[in-house]
Amino acid sequence: MSSFPGSPRTLRGAIIAVDPLGPLSRVVVFQYNPDQVQRTIAPRSGGESGQRAADAHRAWGAPTETITMTVDVDATDQLESGDLVAATVGVLPQLSVLEMLLHPGSVRVIANSVLLAAGTIEILPVELPMAVLVWGPARVVPVRITQLGVTEQAFNPALSPIRATVDVSAQVLTYDDLSLTDVGYGLYLAHLVAKEVLAVVGAVSGAVDAVTDLAGA
Repeated sequence: MSSFPGSPRTLRGAIIAVDPLGPLSRVVVFQYNPDQVQRTIAPRSGGESGQRAADAHRAWGAPTETITMTVDVDATDQLESGDLVAATVGVLPQLSVLEMLLHPGSVRVIANSVLLAAGTIEILPVELPMAVLVWGPARVVPVRITQLGVTEQAFNPALSPIRATVDVSAQVLTYDDLSLTDVGYGLYLAHLVAKEVLAVVGAVSGAVDAVTDLAGA
């Protein structure tokens, strides 16, 4: 269905995994933008059970922020156009791209296993690529995907899903969570600066509206 000719073109949200070993396999551009994005922001705890009166206005770092959204994937249009991939495996490729945000790459797992067997490295958790949530030009933030809830809703004869929804939960990574040399450190600081600019714009706009209302009273 074509949109109204005069309507503005809407950007599509995305999650990008920054991984030198597989930069193209973990780029998730949303087929349909979520209808809503829920953000929960809370002050960061200082780690002490008791708080002194002098600490009432202190910030222990950047606030913690969690983001949840529901992403829809649907192969109906592809099936109508005769797409062979959609007819064979449905939306499994799209679901796999999302799920790979939580899976270490097989190349890295095999390489570490070989090094471990040779006694050249210690047993360490495999590092995941850094995920970056892109939700418009003003909101590009590093995140850690904490949970994916997949609901497959329809299937083809080979039992591949042709429609599904994915509930995505993510934690925003701040300068308190990342090292100074991490790419995400700079991304979050840029996001913080953009938020400060928008806050100034909002404060000025609110003050102008208040003065205008008083003048018209």
